[in-house]
Amino acid sequence: MPLTEQLIDFFHSGPLAFIKTIPFKKVVFDDRAKYMCKFGCKNYGRKFSCPPSSLALAEKIKNNKFKWALLVATSYPLSNELSTFQRKNQNHQKEMEIQRISTQLDNLMNLYGINHIVLSGGGCKKCRECSLIENQKCKKPYQKLTSMEAVGIDCQKTLHYAGFDFEMPNYNSINRCAAVLLNDDDISSINIQKTESFQKYKKPSKNSAEDRCSKLLEEYPKLFERIELRTISDLEKKRSICTENCRINNFSCPPYSGKIELDLWNDFILWEWKKSTIKKYSYNNALRKIHSTFFSIGFYFAMSLRDCYCDECVPCTFSVTEKTICNYRKLLSPSMQSQDIDSLSFGKGKFGIELL
Repeated sequence: MPLTEQLIDFFHSGPLAFIKTIPFKKVVFDDRAKYMCKFGCKNYGRKFSCPPSSLALAEKIKNNKFKWALLVATSYPLSNELSTFQRKNQNHQKEMEIQRISTQLDNLMNLYGINHIVLSGGGCKKCRECSLIENQKCKKPYQKLTSMEAVGIDCQKTLHYAGFDFEMPNYNSINRCAAVLLNDDDISSINIQKTESFQKYKKPSKNSAEDRCSKLLEEYPKLFERIELRTISDLEKKRSICTENCRINNFSCPPYSGKIELDLWNDFILWEWKKSTIKKYSYNNALRKIHSTFFSIGFYFAMSLRDCYCDECVPCTFSVTEKTICNYRKLLSPSMQSQDIDSLSFGKGKFGIELL
């Protein structure tokens, strides 16, 4: 049976909602993905399938110049009556499902002797705990599944332009996707959709960002002094603000923070914290509120820069062991000072930056 027919049968006999082949040049890559992984995902540096280990594969993919990308996706509604635990369990099950599908596609391509690369959804789950944590070699190198995001692919835009919407964050549904990169022209005409996506892609705009700035100030007058949208060219950078004399060991500081390519973003939100000794009005709560707000309106690669080092944990686990991970990864953000940005240039208060 030809490979195309096998793939069509595979699609109709399983849970996939969408399958389509697109030219590889239409796969959307975004260099900001590596920062989303480093400062937002617990798997960074702890799985062979994730950055920085996956960056070599990312380079190989970009240099290989594949002709086609076979995209597949699932989509399920999510009941509002489910508890937080049940939602997490559903998400886990659907992530395991797309990884099983990815493995089946990999086996199928191998059966036909097709040169290919399979990219799945989420961090690899072939082992209960990745051996990278113990500085050992990968136990299942031929079964390992690298995610699309881990090699720099913007899943939202890629699937949206292919005709199947994704939404970040997803509240009332679960979508999962995978891709097979290959050169076989025989599968170039595949385009089948079993069901509509339960999600809708949100394209963010400057107007929506400005409106949200005004609303945040109205809703949280005890948390923010001011919030405003600016262009990235407004950021004034000085040299070596973090000096060798600084003895703070923190995930927000060098060497972990590293230098970020700020020019990858077009705009940023500058916000000033209204100083308070009440815990619910803390600086870290303000940072959470800003980030979650702009991420929720479609700024998929929104990223926070904080004023000075993070004080959420005392002491910071960065200095505790060699193989460590930030306990508050979704709050993790590099300091402005580590990026040579002097917060005093904005005024005498305590500030934050959200890159958009």
